[in-house]
Amino acid sequence: MPGTPLTRYTVPTPVAIAIEPADSAAQIALLQRRLARAEAARAAAEDLLEQKSRVLAAANTELTARKESLSTSLERRTRQLLDAQRVAGFGTMLWDIRSRQLELSPQVQVMIGLEPGSAVKTYRSLVRRLLREDRRRMLQWMNRELLAGLTNGRCERCEGRADQAQTGSCEESLREYRIEVRCPNGDGGDDVRSLCVMAQFQIDSQCRPVMIFVTVQDITRQVRADNEAATLRARELQRLQDLEKLNEELLIAREQADIANEAKSRFLAMMSHDIRTPLNGVIGMLSLFDESTLTGEQKRTLALVRSSGDQLRVLLNDIIDLARAEAGKLTLSPGPTNLVDVLTDGADFWRHLATEKSLSLEIVLARDTPCWIDADSVRLRQLIDNMLSNAIKYTSEGGVMLKTRVLPQRRLRIEVVDTGIGIPAHRRAELFTDFSQLNLLGSEPGGAGLGLAICQRIIEVMGGTLGVDDAGRGSCFWFEIPVAEIPVPKRVANPVVRSFTGPDGRTPRVLVAEDLATNRIVIEGCLRKLGCEVRVVEDGQQALTAVESGDAYDLVLMDMAMPVMDGPEATRRIRALQGALCDLPIIALTAFTRPEELAPMMAAGANDSVAKPIVIEDLYRAMSKALAFPVASGNAHRFINSSH
Repeated sequence: MPGTPLTRYTVPTPVAIAIEPADSAAQIALLQRRLARAEAARAAAEDLLEQKSRVLAAANTELTARKESLSTSLERRTRQLLDAQRVAGFGTMLWDIRSRQLELSPQVQVMIGLEPGSAVKTYRSLVRRLLREDRRRMLQWMNRELLAGLTNGRCERCEGRADQAQTGSCEESLREYRIEVRCPNGDGGDDVRSLCVMAQFQIDSQCRPVMIFVTVQDITRQVRADNEAATLRARELQRLQDLEKLNEELLIAREQADIANEAKSRFLAMMSHDIRTPLNGVIGMLSLFDESTLTGEQKRTLALVRSSGDQLRVLLNDIIDLARAEAGKLTLSPGPTNLVDVLTDGADFWRHLATEKSLSLEIVLARDTPCWIDADSVRLRQLIDNMLSNAIKYTSEGGVMLKTRVLPQRRLRIEVVDTGIGIPAHRRAELFTDFSQLNLLGSEPGGAGLGLAICQRIIEVMGGTLGVDDAGRGSCFWFEIPVAEIPVPKRVANPVVRSFTGPDGRTPRVLVAEDLATNRIVIEGCLRKLGCEVRVVEDGQQALTAVESGDAYDLVLMDMAMPVMDGPEATRRIRALQGALCDLPIIALTAFTRPEELAPMMAAGANDSVAKPIVIEDLYRAMSKALAFPVASGNAHRFINSSH
C-alpha cells in the first residue's frame, strides 16, 4: 500500500555442521581424502611458485639487460656530451652548496690548464688559475652576484613567501649570472684564453639553494675576432676621419680653385674686351679701305695686315674657348648646316696661304657625303680651319688634301692629309696638349699651341674622336663625329652683303650708341656701306634721349659698356617707353662674348647681339633678322674679315 513502511527481515546464516563418521574405516577414508586435497593444494602452490619464479627470473634478466643498455647509452651520451663540449668549447661545473663539493668536466679542466681527472677542492683554487688582474674581479663578482643573495641557506628574495617556497618557482633559479675572465693557455704558451662563465642556481621545493650549475665557454676566437673587428672599426673610423679631413681640404681647395677660376674668367673677359676693342678698330678700319684705288703692292700689304688681324682674332677666340672648356661651358648650337659649303669655304679661306707657298689644296668628297646635316656650323668650321692651317704651316712642298668618308652607324670622317714633315709616333700625344708646340725640324715657328687642344675639346662635346696617323710622306689628321642627315631646308639663307632696302623702298635709319671714337667710325662706315642712314651718340643716356625725341629709328645698335648710362640700363628704359617705341629692335654690340656676360643685355630686352671685332656679314645677318627684311639668297660671298 502506498505510504505503508516496508518491513525488513534478517535471514540467519546457515552453520556448517561437521558430522564425524562413527567407525574407524570411515575416518580413515575421510583423512585420506583430506590428505589428497592437501597434496593437490601443495602441488598447485608449488606450480604457482615455480611459475612466479620463472617470471621473476625473466624480469630480472630483462632489468639487467635494460640496466646494461641504459648504462651503455649513458656512457655513450656522456662521451658525446664531452665531445660536443670539446668541439664547441664548452665545459660544465657543479658546485654542491651543502657539501662544498666541486665537480668539473674534463673540458673545463683543459681550459684552465689542469690535467684531466685532477681533484679540485675549493673554488678559490680555480680562481687562482686566472690572470692576476682578473682574480679580484672574479671574487668580487661571486660575492656580489652569487653569494650575497643567500641568507641562512635560503633565498632572501623568497624569504617568507610560502607560495614560491612550496612550488619552487623561485626567481633566483631562473636568473643567469655571467662574467668574462681570462686565464693562461693550457699548453703553457704565452697566449691568453678568454672564458665566459655562466652560473645558475638550482633551488629545492623549500627555496633552498642546493646546487650551482656553471657553464664555461671558450670565447678566445670570438674575443680575438671582436678585438680585430674593433681594431678594424677604429682603423676605418680613422680612415673615415682622414677622408673627411681630406674632403674638407678638397672642398677648401675647390673653393679656392673656383675663386681662382672665377678670377681667371673675369680676367679673360676683361682682357678679351680690352683686346677686342682696339682690334675692332684695326680690322674695322681696314675693311673701310677702297681697294679699287690701291696699287698691287698696297693691296698685298693690306691683305697681309688683314691676315695678321684675323690670326690675332683667331688666337683670342681660342683662348676664350679654352677657358670655356675648362669651366665646362663649351656648348654647341646645332642647326641646318650645308656641309659641302662649310668644307668649300674652309678650303677657299686658306687657299691664298697655300698658293703663297706653292702648295696644292684639293677637296675630295666621297659620293655618299651628305649635303645638309644637323650640326654646329661654326664649330665644324673651326675644326676644319685649325687642321688646314696646321697642315699648310708644316708643309713646304707638295700639297694638302681635304677628304671625307662616311662610316657605318651614321658617322662622318673628315681627313686633312699633307705632304709635310710628319709627326713622330712618340710625340703625337703632345699635339693635343694646351700650349704645346713640337718645334720639329723643318717646321715654321709661331702659334700658341692651342688649336688642336681646342679641337680635342670640341670633338669631345660633339661625341666624336680626333687623331693623327702616318700618311707616308706626311701626316693625316682626322676626326669622326656622329651626323644626322636632314632634307634641304625650304628657305636657305646664304646672305650676300649688299645694301638694305625695306619693303617700302626706304633704307633703314639706325641709331648707334658707342663711347669709343674709333668704334664709332668703324660702325658708321659699315652701316653706310650697307646703305643705312646713321646717327651716332656716345652713351646710353643720349641714346634714350634720341629715341624719346620722336625721331623715327628702325634699329638701335647699343654698346654694353658705356659711361653715364650703360647698354643694359638704356635698353631697359627704352622697353619701358609708351607706344611703339618700346618695341624698337635693339642689337647689342659688345666685346663680351660669353653667354653669362651677354645675359644682362638680353634680360634687359635686346633682340640679338654682334661680337666685336665686327664682321660685316654677322652684322648684316643680325640686322636682317631684327628688321624682318628679306635676306638675299645665293652663294656665300667672301665677306670682309672672314673668321671662324
